[in-house]
Amino acid sequence: MDLQLTEKLVSEWAKENSRLLGLKGANIEAKYIWNPGGFVNQSYRLSDGDMFLHVKFAREDRAACLKQWAGISGYLTENYNAPRLVHEVTEPVVPGFHYGLVFEYLNGKPLSPDSNPEPVVDKVLHLLKQLHRDEQIRHVIADGEAHTYSEAFAEEYITRFEEDLETIRSGRHMLDFVEDRTLDWFDAEIESLRETVSEMACFQNQAIDIVHNDLNWQNILVNDEYHFWIIDWDDLSVSGDAAMDYSVFLWPLYGTKEWPAYKEQLIRLAGEETFERMELYFRAKLLDDVIDVLADYVEAESMPDVKEAAQKRAKEIHLRAYPEYIRRYGGRG
Repeated sequence: MDLQLTEKLVSEWAKENSRLLGLKGANIEAKYIWNPGGFVNQSYRLSDGDMFLHVKFAREDRAACLKQWAGISGYLTENYNAPRLVHEVTEPVVPGFHYGLVFEYLNGKPLSPDSNPEPVVDKVLHLLKQLHRDEQIRHVIADGEAHTYSEAFAEEYITRFEEDLETIRSGRHMLDFVEDRTLDWFDAEIESLRETVSEMACFQNQAIDIVHNDLNWQNILVNDEYHFWIIDWDDLSVSGDAAMDYSVFLWPLYGTKEWPAYKEQLIRLAGEETFERMELYFRAKLLDDVIDVLADYVEAESMPDVKEAAQKRAKEIHLRAYPEYIRRYGGRG
């Protein structure tokens, strides 16, 4: 995809809709924002020189997720520090991305281990406990088909891994640092995870938690005063697993010297059964760093403007996470 062209298309659209967006002047520009987590959506920063906005476009198969966010955006802004929705985009702007949302631009940086994260981590944990039992959200969002925590785990990780492997095998020729036997090991490890969660008692109850589902630290923005915002609510589900949110959010702290204290806090907040499921989610999170980044590596081939940086990052994460996974959980690829 030609990012210079898409930036031009978004700029022209923003100029035509400047009054709706609250932008002024003829020098409105759009700048593509690279998401290190993949290429499912496309985001741009809009600016007229004084005011900034953030626009996120979704492919057709992901548009319903953004529309769901739009439907409860005011409530999420008021109660969960989500960005304020400015405008809903319902016409084609970027080829292949026919729906989008425009938000206020947040002057914050992703939460980082180097930025004294503890005060923000504690606040987010208590906000998550509130989210996971928020009946207002459950009332607004229609329930999907009822399923167990085991099925919620499979939907979040097993399905993703299987789709990733299709992408990886389609671009096998690009991955000269991955051996054929490693791909076979991926298949076996995915099946092992599927069997494990289908047998564990703590995964057999109905999944009734309201979850963000993508609470990595890139999606927690913090300013210098430690005010924080939670972004990317398009994976919100009312039939998910709180263990998913907690595991992704606390992954940077897992295994550190601070972890025992957070473990005790988690058990108090969420209970022993949720924490027991978290151990499998931590395992899946590390396997995600082994497998999903290889799919990102292949997909980056179609994005020449960010290809080099995206593939370098994906390779580094894979080569770091793969031996770590073997060390923690055994096996050999």
